[in-house]
Amino acid sequence: MSNPVAFILAGGVGKRLSLLTRFRAKPAVPFAGRYRIIDFTLTNCFRSGIDDVFILTQYIARSLIRHIGIGKPWDLDRRKGGVHILHPRLGFQAADWYQGTADAIFQNVPVLEELDSEHILILSGDHVYHMDYREFMQFHLASGKPASVAAVTVPRSMCSEFGIVTAERDGTISRFEEKPKQSESNLASMGIYIFEKEFLLRTLKKLHTRFENLDFGRHVFPHLVSRRHVAAYRFPGYWLDIGTLKGYYRASLDLLSTRPRLRFRHDGIPVLTVPDDSPPLVVTKTGRIARSLVCNGCVIEGEVVSSIVSPNVTIKRGAVVENSIIFHDCVIESGARVRNAIIDKMVTVGRNTSVGFGDQSVPNQLQPLYLDFGITLIGIKTRIPAGVRIGTNCLVCGSPADDSMHQHDMGDGESAIAESITL
Repeated sequence: MSNPVAFILAGGVGKRLSLLTRFRAKPAVPFAGRYRIIDFTLTNCFRSGIDDVFILTQYIARSLIRHIGIGKPWDLDRRKGGVHILHPRLGFQAADWYQGTADAIFQNVPVLEELDSEHILILSGDHVYHMDYREFMQFHLASGKPASVAAVTVPRSMCSEFGIVTAERDGTISRFEEKPKQSESNLASMGIYIFEKEFLLRTLKKLHTRFENLDFGRHVFPHLVSRRHVAAYRFPGYWLDIGTLKGYYRASLDLLSTRPRLRFRHDGIPVLTVPDDSPPLVVTKTGRIARSLVCNGCVIEGEVVSSIVSPNVTIKRGAVVENSIIFHDCVIESGARVRNAIIDKMVTVGRNTSVGFGDQSVPNQLQPLYLDFGITLIGIKTRIPAGVRIGTNCLVCGSPADDSMHQHDMGDGESAIAESITL
C-alpha cells in the first residue's frame, strides 16, 4: 500500500478568532505556548509516513510560510517529495482567489494530474488532534468506496457547527448535512478526506461547472453521498476544530487540567514544531507559578496562575497573571493585573494597569457574536499605558498615534482598534 499525497487546506480567514487572525492565517495562530495550530496536522503527516505534502495558502500567509520554511521539523526537507506551498492563481479578478474548499483543490488540478499516487488525502490546517492516517487509509481501502470521510462524535448541541453524516452499519454514508439546525445524527465530519485520485479529478471537473463556490461540505459530498460513493471512518480519539475565540480559549486552558484530553506526546512522538533557541525559564525569588504552562525564555518575577505563557515573556515583580494566555515577547510591567485575557505577541501592559476585570455579562459592542464569554483580547504590538483599567469582553489593538489611550479607562464591552499597525 503506497502512501497518499496530502493536501492541507490552510487559507481560511478565521473571522471568529477576531484579532488573533487580523494579521495571520488561522493555522498560524500560536497554541499551547510554543506551537502553531498547523503543527498538529504536519506532525500527523510525519507520524503516518507521508512525505509529500502540499499546503494551500491564501489569507495573510506570510507568518505561516515563514513558520513552515522548508519543512525540516517534520522531515519534509527532501529532494523527492517534501513540502510544497500552493498559492491561488492570482490574476485580474477576485474569482482567481480560492472560492471554496473544493475550488482550492480544483484550481490545482494540474498538480494533481502529475502525481504518481493513486490516493489523495485532504486535510485541514486548523485542527488539533493526533491521528495515524495509515489506519484511515486501511479503512478506506477495505470499504471499497472511491471516497471516505473521517468523522467523530460531537455533542448534539454542536451539530450546527459541522457537516453531519449519517452512516449505515457497513460505513456507507447515507446522508450528509452541512451545519444543520437539527439532526438525528451527531457524527461530525472532521474535514479529513481520502479520494481515489482519478475519481476526485472527475468529480471536481464535473461539479465545477455547476457551482461557482465549489465546497466539499455544501456541494461535493451531498452529491457523492446521493450516489452512495462515500464511507465514514469513525475516529475514536480527541479532535478539536478551533473555530471560535471561545473554543480557542477553553481548549487552551483545558491543557492545564489534571488529566488534559490533549497531550503533547502520542505513541512516543511529540508534537513537532520549529526549534526554539530561547534560554531556560527564570523564576526569581519573588516569582510564583501555579497550575500553568510557561515556556523557555520567560522571566517570572511576579505571579502566574492557571495561565499559558509563551516564550520570551517577562512578568515583572508585583504583576499578577491569572486564567490568561500570553503570546511571545510580551512584557507585563510591575503591579499590573491581568485576568481572563488573551494577549497577542509583543504587547506591553503598563505599570499598575488592570486588564479583564468587570461584568462578564456585557458583550463586546463591536463583535458581540464572538466576544461575550468574559475575556479581554489585546492585539499584537499594543502598548497599554500605565495605570489604566480595561474591563472584560474588550478589544484593544495597536497604539493610536494621538496617544488617545493615555490614562483612558475602557468599560466592559468597549473596543479601541487602531486603523493601521506596522508589523
